[in-house]
Amino acid sequence: MKHLVLVFAVLISSLGFSQIDDNWEDASEKLPGYVITNKGEKIEGYLKRFLKIKSQRKVKFFKTLDDKPIVYGPKDLKAYKIENDHYESHAYEGLSRKTKVFLLRTVEGKINLFDYYIRVEDDKGAEMTLSKKGNTEVSLDFDGTKVQTEILAVKDGKKYLKFASSKLIFSFKGVMSKYVSDYPELAKKIKNKEKGYKIMGILKIVNEYNEHFTH
Repeated sequence: MKHLVLVFAVLISSLGFSQIDDNWEDASEKLPGYVITNKGEKIEGYLKRFLKIKSQRKVKFFKTLDDKPIVYGPKDLKAYKIENDHYESHAYEGLSRKTKVFLLRTVEGKINLFDYYIRVEDDKGAEMTLSKKGNTEVSLDFDGTKVQTEILAVKDGKKYLKFASSKLIFSFKGVMSKYVSDYPELAKKIKNKEKGYKIMGILKIVNEYNEHFTH
């Protein structure tokens, strides 16, 4: 599981990497997966992997390995899957946070968690994941900017909770305990600020909640 904020941004010069072509995805491998249309139709085929931020805005789909690609945006699909990564279309971007983007699902259950990637300084350049260790992910940023991760929770497919909101950050125990109020024991732990049930314990809280409703 990726942590709430990616804290590492590495300059290309410090690692000696050559510049990545803007058309990096054109040379990438076609991987098995599927798209789910707005009508709920699942179409299996192959997809090309984009970098993190571009993957949120479009997907290139091939029905067969030899077919020409179809490019879909978040308004065109409910979801898509490429190899083991599942993306869903949700309203998240823009000043009103109503513009749809594809978000990467990191936890599946009664509460789903999704990751949204954003550049801190601007929305230019390219990035590549170098390594992962525990909750830390190191990304290489080719223009030196920092990539951060925001987390979105979606309960029962309709109840949204944005962890980047100031209301949640400053009133975590009240907001989160209400969000999981259908599991009173867990809500009480959050209200009482028990160890492991504060804002840094998001993953623990969500996993405990989901496990409770799978029995």
